Amino acid sequence: MPWTVHAVTSVPVSEERLQERGFNQAEVLAQGLALRIKVPYVRMLERRRHTDKQSFKNRMDRLKDMEGVFGSLQDGPDMLLSISNQVAEHTRSEVGASLFRGPFRILLIDDIYTTGSTINACAQVLRRCEPLMEMPVEIYSLTWARS
Repeated sequence: MPWTVHAVTSVPVSEERLQERGFNQAEVLAQGLALRIKVPYVRMLERRRHTDKQSFKNRMDRLKDMEGVFGSLQDGPDMLLSISNQVAEHTRSEVGASLFRGPFRILLIDDIYTTGSTINACAQVLRRCEPLMEMPVEIYSLTWARS
């Protein structure tokens, strides 16, 4: 079976940044990619507080600034569990397997990668879904640009 992802999600922006830009470019990229590769886009994360632009900070300040910024949306883990159940059903019908045991792969989309602090903070939140799903969760990231 070829490598695949089971769900796509994106890094959320703060309300302030959303008002400034009018849209979340990471979400737009993620939704388009999910549609193209025919996997569900799931809004999994929320930004709990606004942070200043990371591009103006050094690595240590970025890492410190990302602490506690992201959380899981209330229904996010349940949505992933539902998708994993659908994957299990599809796997059973395709190959006669009795149970999909993972890993469940999530593709996390962001617009710009600088130090990885944003991706790491989001991945830590997504990783907390593992106990609910009772299978390994792998998080991969894809960014539009690197600065």
